[in-house]
Amino acid sequence: MTPPPSIAVDFIEEETRRYVRSYRSAALCAGVTWRGEWHVQTYRKQGNAPAYEALFGLGGLTQVFTGALLALLVDKGQARLDMTLGEVIPRALLPDADAGRITLEQLATHTSGMPHLPPNLDAPESRPEDPFGHYSAQRFGDFLRGYHPTAPPPRPFSESLLGMGVLGHALSRRAGVNYGHALRDWLFKPLKMSDTSTRVTEELAPRLLPGHTARGRPVPPWTFPALPGAGALHSTVLDQLRFLDACLGREDAGLARALAMTWVPRAEAGRVRMGLGWSLSQVRGHTVAWCSSVMGGYVGFIGLAPTAATGVVLLADHGWSLFAALRGRVPLEGPGFALLSRLIAQPPE
Repeated sequence: MTPPPSIAVDFIEEETRRYVRSYRSAALCAGVTWRGEWHVQTYRKQGNAPAYEALFGLGGLTQVFTGALLALLVDKGQARLDMTLGEVIPRALLPDADAGRITLEQLATHTSGMPHLPPNLDAPESRPEDPFGHYSAQRFGDFLRGYHPTAPPPRPFSESLLGMGVLGHALSRRAGVNYGHALRDWLFKPLKMSDTSTRVTEELAPRLLPGHTARGRPVPPWTFPALPGAGALHSTVLDQLRFLDACLGREDAGLARALAMTWVPRAEAGRVRMGLGWSLSQVRGHTVAWCSSVMGGYVGFIGLAPTAATGVVLLADHGWSLFAALRGRVPLEGPGFALLSRLIAQPPE
């Protein structure tokens, strides 16, 4: 028996209810692509629910798109997964031999050995409200010139925001344009993702929901002038559904072929495995590619089960509570997995 069309909406409401009650002033946009159809809901306990077109900072979800850009360049023959930084970045900028042996794949799977944050991030001009805003191209260059790994790659999995920033820089060199333009030309324009960008333009600004603390205090925008591949993207739930549909093969076949490379398991990471920008887990016998983020006053989850033709995106404009942070629980990660699990479990049509 075919489930009624409203069942996906019911699942969204049931699985996000606890979050909405816990973060009363948070705006939440939730979207599901399931069996070729979209289901989108928006919520806010106190105040009006956001519009479907509301813009959020993606924060750490940006790494999924950095991995996608790597796959697209590989598919077009402009990069290789085993291409080393020494082949991409001039020796004068990256002189250490071991640093030059780090591959693009190792950066995308967090097995490069690079530290989580730039060692030279702290500076007199740094501001806690925008911790990467002062990190300029000059500071990034200083890091590269002075980077000396403690051991040659590959290294065991260790999440590196810096590594994703380095990957974004390397890919922009291979593409011949800056990171944001490369994604725009190679991915966003073909998918009509016109609301996804590293820069909030004057056109997009009226739809941007500012980030907040868990208690609803505004958080100034975070910027990533030298490390856009680590966290600079902004987007809407509708554009994220367009991306998930492309991953599920519902758009351009060439894009689908390239994007399928991103969720091939390539490294062990404790209880999960790593693809190119995605974490990989098993849910009801299906491989689920997923990513979650808490950054700059925003929380997000994006996940897909390719063999079940199912994808989920959850975006909110509040950071996590102290309790959630102490327990290491990204607030929307649980609802995201629960939604995927329930949709996967539904009998076929």
